[in-house]
Amino acid sequence: MMKLITFVQGALLLSLSLQAVANETMMITDHAGNKVEILTQPKRIASLHVMSTTSILLDVDAPIVGTSTYIKLPGNTPYIRGGEEVFGIKFADTGYFNYGNKGSDIEQIKASKPDLIIGTVKYQKKLFDKLSKIAPTVLIQRYTPNIFDAYRDVATWVGKKDIFEHNYGQYQQKIARFKDKYTDELSGKTFIYAVPSKGQAEIKIRQNSGIITQVLFDLGLTRPQFLQDNFAPDDAGAEVSSELIESLDADWFFSTYTSQLGAGPESIDAGFDDVAPGWQFALTAYQNNQFIRLNREQAYTPTFVSADYVLNALEQQILKNRK
Repeated sequence: MMKLITFVQGALLLSLSLQAVANETMMITDHAGNKVEILTQPKRIASLHVMSTTSILLDVDAPIVGTSTYIKLPGNTPYIRGGEEVFGIKFADTGYFNYGNKGSDIEQIKASKPDLIIGTVKYQKKLFDKLSKIAPTVLIQRYTPNIFDAYRDVATWVGKKDIFEHNYGQYQQKIARFKDKYTDELSGKTFIYAVPSKGQAEIKIRQNSGIITQVLFDLGLTRPQFLQDNFAPDDAGAEVSSELIESLDADWFFSTYTSQLGAGPESIDAGFDDVAPGWQFALTAYQNNQFIRLNREQAYTPTFVSADYVLNALEQQILKNRK
């Protein structure tokens, strides 16, 4: 009988201990300057931006209860953009609540009963008070000089900082090895990331955009003179006239296609043909086989899986050129 009582007391103490841990909170300051008290180990996280936040939560295996979605053509079905391409996760198979485009469905957010809501400064700042009445709400800045700073914050807020730090350490080792192995192709070289705006005679410069530019900056590649003259270092980018195609020359040129529209690598070339005929002759990167076409969803998400994708694509092109 005494052993049974001791066992029951031990189980009760363990239960109370676990409950205490589950209810622990911490005070954080989000990217909009809001001071918010949140659980140290949230169990039901609502993500209001699929590419910027849901991808990070999937990367650290955080407990997602719902997410914003995109619409995938031609079936017009809810779609976890980036999550599907990077992690192979289809919305229909998840059981997540659907918060709609850019997390705009307040009723669905409320119905999902989150214990933490993560939105963006751009889309949810005006809704912060309304969302905070549902659950503690934190906002992130989508574009930062170092995208991993935002990743670290999100991982910390959801109790997964140790996973981030481990993976970030491995990433830094990969970058160091890559730079050492391919010094000739990288040292002192410039890059540009741009996509054609088909039918608009414009080219969109993506100067700080997702993981792709982060990886390239970490490898030591720099901006070409045109970007230095026309964009501040922390600008996300902007559209420029396709007549400026010659000004967009760089040692390495990266462009992307989107699987959301069912496009493939060939759509990049078709897009440039449309907006800037003869573009191939204006870009030495194209002539030197240093023009790389990437899947935008795989190259954009702020995850270490996407970082590996970008590094692998660049390495394959370097090795191909070395033959």
